[in-house]
Amino acid sequence: MDEKIIEKLDYLERRVGQLESLLGVRKVTEEEYKAYDRELTNDELKQQPSDSEKESAMESRIGEFGLGWLGSIVLLFGLAFVTQYIQSSGQPLFSTVFGYVASILVFVIAHYIKKSIPGLSSKFNIISYILLFYVTLRLHFFTDFPLISEPAVPLILLVIISIIQFYFANKKSSEFLASIGFILLLVTANISNTTHFMLSVVTLAVIFSVYLLHKNSWWKLIVVAQFFSYISFIVWYIVHVNVDKELVAGLSDHYSIAYLFVCVSAFSMITLFKQKESMPEAFVFITIILNGLFFTAILTMYVVTFYMMNYVWIFLPISAICLLFSVFLKKYSELKYTPAFYALYGFISISTAIYGVYGLPLSYLLLSIQSLLVVSMAIWFRSKIIVFMNLFLFALLMAGYYFSAESIHSINFSFALIAIITARVINLQSKRLDIKTDLIRNIYLIFGFFTMLYALYKAVPGQYVTLSWSIAAVVYFLLSLLIHNIKYRWMAIFTMIAAAIYLFIVDLAIVGIIYRIVAFMFLAIISIAISVYYTKHKKKNIEEE
Repeated sequence: MDEKIIEKLDYLERRVGQLESLLGVRKVTEEEYKAYDRELTNDELKQQPSDSEKESAMESRIGEFGLGWLGSIVLLFGLAFVTQYIQSSGQPLFSTVFGYVASILVFVIAHYIKKSIPGLSSKFNIISYILLFYVTLRLHFFTDFPLISEPAVPLILLVIISIIQFYFANKKSSEFLASIGFILLLVTANISNTTHFMLSVVTLAVIFSVYLLHKNSWWKLIVVAQFFSYISFIVWYIVHVNVDKELVAGLSDHYSIAYLFVCVSAFSMITLFKQKESMPEAFVFITIILNGLFFTAILTMYVVTFYMMNYVWIFLPISAICLLFSVFLKKYSELKYTPAFYALYGFISISTAIYGVYGLPLSYLLLSIQSLLVVSMAIWFRSKIIVFMNLFLFALLMAGYYFSAESIHSINFSFALIAIITARVINLQSKRLDIKTDLIRNIYLIFGFFTMLYALYKAVPGQYVTLSWSIAAVVYFLLSLLIHNIKYRWMAIFTMIAAAIYLFIVDLAIVGIIYRIVAFMFLAIISIAISVYYTKHKKKNIEEE
């Protein structure tokens, strides 16, 4: 391979030499090329800034931007304290007039220095809006001398100010201004202390932030929107639960769960947007994960507080929507892993609904069967993530059953059979799932091996345990011959070993002589028969070789 490359390079060099000779171009000698290369290197070194230049640039940035922000923030607080002092002196009207005039003056200064000092101009522009918001806020809220007694007018004005901020942010293509506008809007919603006004504003702000993501790829705004919107739901929950308890009127969510569903659905629409260079792929992944975590945490608080007796009707629609949406994403979305997350969330919601309907321990039986359905859907999705997560959840399910519930024969055999069948399905569809190792399949077989021993131990009388395990070993061995799979022969061997250990440790001490003879003879016959098979099989392989 290397020789062919060298030959091609020599051929290209000869062709270039022929072209130079035809065009009358003088050939560059090797010494001239090296000298030219050294000149380029020296020029590049000259262009690199020195340490003193780097230090000077850093000083300039700190002086211009750092001190600019510091001065602007100090100015904002200073003007706010002046308005607060005037208002606390019993002059709410004069305080409001002063605040509005100061805000307008800062805005005019920002416009005046826009060309000469653009950095400081943008900072003044921001604090003018914040000061305007603060003065309007104190028309009614957070003051002992409100100028307006009813909160409706100040709330409407605050919403208008936030919308104006959004308008100029969109006009200037400034994601930072939009984020400030979003925060101001949610502050307005939270101080209203009115359920439907608050949550309506939060929901509309979330929808608009998703729209701006679609239009301008403002993914940082979505991070801000996601965090502060869900925090608003938590604030509403804390405040209104305490209020309802004080009124002794019974706890009610006031239909706030509907707003929560709209918000989580709006954030889920991000998965349908076409990926752009300005929107990192990791952003969508992290956003969907955080969306699910926030939603789950808040929904759990709602269920525990408001819907403990009738939460099934909540999780059934969630499961249906998530599963349908995962299928839709699988067909039409550019994302690879997101459909699997929605499918998993849908199955977890189904599990919760099953528990709500049937309770324990019957839910363990249905959930073990559901595990096989999850693997089947993972095969259709070609999703290894679903297979991994299902294995983890199946292990948790078994641990919960064995450590907390009484033994039920149907559930015992269900876990054993589902584990063995799942291992077989994964083996048949390993190419579709692109699974290159047998780790997952082996874990399921290990689960099946131990759970089958346990199921038989619980299901048959004590004197027949050894016989039942020996029969299970025969079944495993016949399966290995039928499907030509060595895994089941290993299961047969280990089952025989377990039967022998049980026979010598337990049966010799507790069973009668008749059962003991039968168990010994049966185990001996099966062991010798399997041994003879391996002997003949090995001899046959040697003869073929």
